[in-house]
Amino acid sequence: MYGALLGMIFFLPFSFALIEICQVTMISAWALKCFLLGKAPQRPESCPRGFNFFSSNMGWALMAIALLIVLTIPFSHFPSLSLKKFFTRFLQQILLMYLVTVIVQTPKRLYGVLSVLLFTLFLVSVDVIIQFTWGKSIAHHTPLIYGRVTGPMNHPNDLGTMLVTVLPVVMVSIITFRRWLPLQTAILILFLLLVNALGLTASRGAWIAFAVSMIVLVFTLKRPKVILLVALLLLAFGGVYGRYSLSSREDLLGFSERQAHVIKPNSAWELFFGPTGRETYWQTAGDVIKHNPWFGCGYNAYVQTLKDLRVGHEEYPHNSLLHITAELGLMGLILWGWFFTALCLQIKNALRAVSRDGDLFLLGCGISAGILAWFIHSLMDTAWASLQLGVLWWLFIGILLSLGPLEDSVRRKLQ
Repeated sequence: MYGALLGMIFFLPFSFALIEICQVTMISAWALKCFLLGKAPQRPESCPRGFNFFSSNMGWALMAIALLIVLTIPFSHFPSLSLKKFFTRFLQQILLMYLVTVIVQTPKRLYGVLSVLLFTLFLVSVDVIIQFTWGKSIAHHTPLIYGRVTGPMNHPNDLGTMLVTVLPVVMVSIITFRRWLPLQTAILILFLLLVNALGLTASRGAWIAFAVSMIVLVFTLKRPKVILLVALLLLAFGGVYGRYSLSSREDLLGFSERQAHVIKPNSAWELFFGPTGRETYWQTAGDVIKHNPWFGCGYNAYVQTLKDLRVGHEEYPHNSLLHITAELGLMGLILWGWFFTALCLQIKNALRAVSRDGDLFLLGCGISAGILAWFIHSLMDTAWASLQLGVLWWLFIGILLSLGPLEDSVRRKLQ
């Protein structure tokens, strides 16, 4: 299972098929162990019991959501797709989160996961540089989109979501590996490459998520030098890449201005803070919700519903809360709100559990900031509908839930 987890992390930005293969391998290995042992595999005696899925409200909230999805499948606009995605998307990703807590049993495995993630991000940063320089990505030979890089992902905004999720982890890794200067230097260079890649996506929602998550992270760490450095980084980032967006994102400007190659002040304001077409998607989501206010149009049936309603486009709502409400109704929104609240409490408990271990606390803060950044950007884009980004989010939640038992394991060894 551990090898499949590492493989999934390595292929995460590059291949949908290999992500699925690795996930199925992990689930199959776990199911086989359960069958052979007659029960779910336990941690060794030297390791404390891991995260109990049903010991907190998170598990019960997810069970309630699963029940709601099953009950609404017969009324979905695309019942067969809702049923399929319930097993291949919802249950599979929940199992991924749980299996990460089972697999990551020791600090050695935790840092193995982190090492593979950092190496994968290095390959992503190299692919971004090549795409920006020569116009095409190596991974999938995809071109630039209005001067914006996509790297191995399908869209610049998808790449932006992935980067803002991992950047806080990379930043705290610089501090974590402070005892080994060559590795610390390499991670610092990687961090700067990833920040550059984020700037080249010209994804405004990702930039907002990056700024908010980094501010939350540095004030959580309470290190004055880190606060100062991050403040300087954000100012420099906004100055350099804000100017880059003004000169490159012609897709957001009016036709006459594009012809004249000039930008008026009101256009610059619209460029950075305007919804740029999203209001249409939000309004459409509102119309779908009005048709099915309580139980929605069906899990993963949003696009089919737009086809049935003939609204003129087939775009997702570009807002995770609207997406949830459109597919599962107000009941779904309430249940997911329960889960998000329980997740926040679980994050607080996890950070409190590792507060005595400096390195694990740093990593926990970085992962928490990454989860926050993912959610913020999902309020402005389609991360909720992406397989790769969904896997990344549940993976991070699973790793975070593993940190408390790991801290207990380290303390036991010291004793």
